[in-house]
Amino acid sequence: MKMLLSMTGYGKQVLEHTEHRVTVEMRSVNNRFLDITLKMPRSFYYLEEKFKKIIKNYFKRGKIEVYISVQGEGSIHKNVHVDWELLGQYVERVEEIKQHYPIKGELNIEQLVNIEDIFIVEEEEKQDETLTINLLQAMEQSCKKLLEMRRAEGAFLEKDLKERLQVLEETMNRLQHIRPKVIETYRERINKRITDHLAAYSTIDEARIMQEVAILAEKGDITEELTRLHSHINQMKSTLKEEGSVGRKLDFICQEMHREANTIGSKATAAEINELDVILKTEIEKIKEQIQNIE
Repeated sequence: MKMLLSMTGYGKQVLEHTEHRVTVEMRSVNNRFLDITLKMPRSFYYLEEKFKKIIKNYFKRGKIEVYISVQGEGSIHKNVHVDWELLGQYVERVEEIKQHYPIKGELNIEQLVNIEDIFIVEEEEKQDETLTINLLQAMEQSCKKLLEMRRAEGAFLEKDLKERLQVLEETMNRLQHIRPKVIETYRERINKRITDHLAAYSTIDEARIMQEVAILAEKGDITEELTRLHSHINQMKSTLKEEGSVGRKLDFICQEMHREANTIGSKATAAEINELDVILKTEIEKIKEQIQNIE
């Protein structure tokens, strides 16, 4: 069954082993493309491409940050080494200082520990097969949990979008119904103006009145805009049923919807149309905000 995916979510998997404890934590937020950031000890860099391949099997868009940690045996092995040459130079320089200046005292172990670069910590590169398997498995499970949350959020977004599309359709139906009334208002307004100007004449040119009404009606006709807006709404509904990543397509359709609503507003001369157009623009803007969260 096809489900809409949000780009925001969280997934975490912990795997326990007799010798180690593996934790993979994932956070996902909106992004135009798929942007993966792996934060893990250097000793696991050899798995970086495999980690990314697993993630790409599940997601197509979003900024995904992954935190990987291992505790216990089989994790990071560190060795401490002394830079004897550097230490020797420090000792020699101290002795030279004492020869040139009346400074008393000895260089003790506490001071040595605080000297930068004297002690070198090296990580031992060790690829434990069991640890590798558990890391990859934890990554897979964490992706599944993130996917589950993104689906849940996507279901909410889909429901919200459908409700807002319904509001748009209801508002457009109201625009269609008031259109004849608006044209009649044009006719009465022009009739009054001509009557006022031609009060001295016994007859009124009905053809002229109809011509003026036709001109105004054509300038303010929003039929084409409403037709295209209906088409865009149907396209959006169809897209919501499609498989895969649909966020960019929905965003493009939303831009076209906004264009039609702006045109309706520019043509509107009646207060009723302006009020309904504000509702259209408001709902379309809310739809656009929600679409930014969709993969």
